[in-house]
Amino acid sequence: MFIVIEGADGCGKSTLCPILAKKLGAVAYATPPRKYLVIRERVDKSSPPEEHYKFYRDGIYDASEEIGSILANGGKIVSDRYWLSTYTYHQAMGVVVPANDFLSVVTPTLTVILSLNYEVQAERMMHRGLSAGDRRVLDIQREITTLFYKNALEFNLPFVMIDTQRFSPEACAEIVVKAIDL
Repeated sequence: MFIVIEGADGCGKSTLCPILAKKLGAVAYATPPRKYLVIRERVDKSSPPEEHYKFYRDGIYDASEEIGSILANGGKIVSDRYWLSTYTYHQAMGVVVPANDFLSVVTPTLTVILSLNYEVQAERMMHRGLSAGDRRVLDIQREITTLFYKNALEFNLPFVMIDTQRFSPEACAEIVVKAIDL
């Protein structure tokens, strides 16, 4: 089982991921993989959009290998972001992202797209402190949320969408568990 938590910044992915992983007896995973974190802030601050995309795309390729190994050994994974984030964010940034760039990565069992009222989302982002990545996309968060939904439909992904303003993280985890059981 491979569950991916997607959504725009500040909607609750990092909060939900470990809660859901614990509930499912799964590994909580986050992209990009750890080895990318050393240069992530520099890439977020100063790379042109196309280079920014390549950095995150390559991170997804490496993540897919790690995820595939865990799944092959009988593990379960709940991931905080995956390829749909890379695709959607860069599309919103104006990068022409080839639709077939992610055909070779491990396919999630279920994608969970979190959404949140923009004002609450912006407040959460400000409260936690804006990273370089947050600053880069703060003004396009509404577009990103819409694109997540559009892209999930376009790629025919099995997904559920949850408004995190209406439900606690624990209730969101229960919704996902019920969706898996369907």
